[in-house]
Amino acid sequence: MLLRKLVPVFALSLASAGVSADRLKPEDAVEYRQSAFRLMSFQLGVLNPLHRRQAYDDEAFVYRAETLSRLAELALEGFTEDSKGQQSRTQARMWDEREAFETRLREFAETTAQMAERSAAGDSRATRDLFRQTLQSCKSCHDRYRIE
Repeated sequence: MLLRKLVPVFALSLASAGVSADRLKPEDAVEYRQSAFRLMSFQLGVLNPLHRRQAYDDEAFVYRAETLSRLAELALEGFTEDSKGQQSRTQARMWDEREAFETRLREFAETTAQMAERSAAGDSRATRDLFRQTLQSCKSCHDRYRIE
């Protein structure tokens, strides 16, 4: 069971280790970050029903929360300066507020990592609160920086 969980995470780690932001073509950087965000959406899609059932001590919840945290870090790599002018769903204000955006994404990664830790520890109340913070973080970032 553990090996099954580690293989995708290991594959993501290898993929990210081989990617250097300064070697990405601008259009590839956009695709890279969009792929990370699609994967984040998938993880949240699995976490949400677990949240509704309050299955916070479920192994799947811990795994998905850990993966979500790693994906947030990967997404950040795709926001290269060269990709600024590329067609995407990123509002121009993100580039003007780049430092604030990066801070938000790093805080998101920290919150989801904490959520995984609290879930693994069996702290349902903290896990629930951190999950709600995660969803609020997504919404506020989308409202501010994403073109719908």
